Amino acid sequence: MMQTQVAVDDGSLSVEIAGAGKPALVLLHGWTLDRRMWRPQVRGLSDCATLILPDRRGFGRSKAPPGLLQEPDDIPALLDHFGLASAILVAHSQAGRVALTAAARHQDRVAGLVLLAAAHDAAPPDPVTEPALPLAQLVEHVRAGNLPAAVALWRAHPMLRTDDTETSRLLDEMLADYQGRDLLSPPSILPVTDELLATITCPSLVMVGDLDTPSRVVAAHRLCQGLRRAAMLLFAQAGHMANISHADAVNLAIKDYVTRDFP
Repeated sequence: MMQTQVAVDDGSLSVEIAGAGKPALVLLHGWTLDRRMWRPQVRGLSDCATLILPDRRGFGRSKAPPGLLQEPDDIPALLDHFGLASAILVAHSQAGRVALTAAARHQDRVAGLVLLAAAHDAAPPDPVTEPALPLAQLVEHVRAGNLPAAVALWRAHPMLRTDDTETSRLLDEMLADYQGRDLLSPPSILPVTDELLATITCPSLVMVGDLDTPSRVVAAHRLCQGLRRAAMLLFAQAGHMANISHADAVNLAIKDYVTRDFP
């Protein structure tokens, strides 16, 4: 794998490249994580695609400060750096917001979408069936300089609970390096609405584990219904980090996706 820094507004992104040939996949990691979450995809997909794995701004080794609202515009910068006209965006959880906004904003640069455990604003967490993200407490811990307490609180959330050994090991490895920079920045959101989805024309694959939080399972159905050209896969006995715990199934689905179009 090759590693480089790619210039974006206000700094640069740390990026690894694996594989070779077409198509090109840009793999966008979830919140508090970094590009290491895609190790199972590097192992499973490098033989059929070029993989571009950035640490999103504010995470990992990237030097660009946090800025969720700026992230959709980092996609063209990444593609320009590598001389690519377009790419398929593979996005996990919060990064789904980035990928969807980029697909709407830069339609000629996004050839397709693969969304794993992504959110939809019409499917918020139900406080009766799942605990909300304790964002205020996380921010309080980070501002007080108690990052380990913030990490422990987030690690205990149902989204990150897993019985899979590799998933646990990789999550702990990434969270040990999480710096909480984004929690010290002004809060921001990229809305995911049916109106946004209706503007996206590229083929999309929506994936979710059946043991993910109820709101994310509902969100997957809403995404599939709202996107013009979408298919959905539900992975049995898989949680929020299905790309690790069920890597073979996820990799096979992505390989199938990149060789065909959706009706």
